[in-house]
Amino acid sequence: MGELLDLFNAYRVAAQHIAALLLAAAIWRWGGGPERLLIGIFVGTMVLPVYPFMWLDVAMIDPDLLFQVWFVIDMIAAGLFIVVALNANRNYPLWIAGFQVVALVAFVVQALVDAVSPLAAAILTIGPSYAILVVLAAGFVRHRLRQRRFGAYREWRLGPPGQRWLRN
Repeated sequence: MGELLDLFNAYRVAAQHIAALLLAAAIWRWGGGPERLLIGIFVGTMVLPVYPFMWLDVAMIDPDLLFQVWFVIDMIAAGLFIVVALNANRNYPLWIAGFQVVALVAFVVQALVDAVSPLAAAILTIGPSYAILVVLAAGFVRHRLRQRRFGAYREWRLGPPGQRWLRN
């Protein structure tokens, strides 16, 4: 069982990045505006920034600086995911934004609390990216099924319902 876990840990980043790029290709071809923005945010904040750190010697980088850089990247991702979630005419982006907020809160907890289990911190900061990818894939599939069944539909919300909506 330990060997299987070691194998998973050795290839989990590459597998996630390959899955993200394959999903990005499918979304770019058949997805709508919200899907394209969400996968673009994902690739831009969770896939591409990994490679400069891999090319540099991560052991030479100050761990506090690395922590701050990843925190800023996660803040940007959370902000962008929230903006898309509030404007998209779909429900699943709210889940994606929620998972990203979990990762962001985990960074805050790590910064404020001295005795945080490294495993718990890793699960709470890294784990949501896998959940985001799964939810995005499921949302994309649901979008395609809805398009096939009902045809084209609005990608973005028109705005808040307003006062008239409350009276009906």
